Amino acid sequence: MSAYQYRRSPTPIVILLLIVIAGAASGCLWAPDLAMVRKDIEHQLPGVRFDKEIELSLGPISLAFTRLLTRITPDAGDASGYLKDVSRIELAVYNTQDMPPASTVTMPDRLQKMTESEGWELAVKVRDDDELAWILYRLDDETVRELYVVVMSDEELVMVKAEGHLEHLVARALSDSGALKGLPDAHDI
Repeated sequence: MSAYQYRRSPTPIVILLLIVIAGAASGCLWAPDLAMVRKDIEHQLPGVRFDKEIELSLGPISLAFTRLLTRITPDAGDASGYLKDVSRIELAVYNTQDMPPASTVTMPDRLQKMTESEGWELAVKVRDDDELAWILYRLDDETVRELYVVVMSDEELVMVKAEGHLEHLVARALSDSGALKGLPDAHDI
């Protein structure tokens, strides 16, 4: 062998893997839309504090990789079915500090604006002694394409924004929970 050794170039699979990892990693540690709602709630409720537990955003590449992992991971196969219809998801979880009673909290201004001028509909509003929840959706050609969930308690603020063919996801979740007994199977919808 000469002084110059032959170096084998990376295989196409390694290059593809690096591209997928870079694409999946880009932007996956920040959920900007959810952060705006959190700031809005903090502004509306002086003194309340939300300590970040997790903020993440998964796009099509990240979700494809996640679906692959759920298929090959024992006890996670059911998750793949739920993720099938999701094309993008943002998730944020915060620990709540100094939360006032739920009865004093109104819908965040950002969510109100979404329902008034951005085409979102309020599907569910829940208020009990120590917990609040708002679920909003947006239609595209009479199909649920976006879902926005905000759940707030004296312990946590949880927010999820999802995009995709979400009517199938909601129907599947309701069917699997037994809430649709006597109605057509979600997989037939």
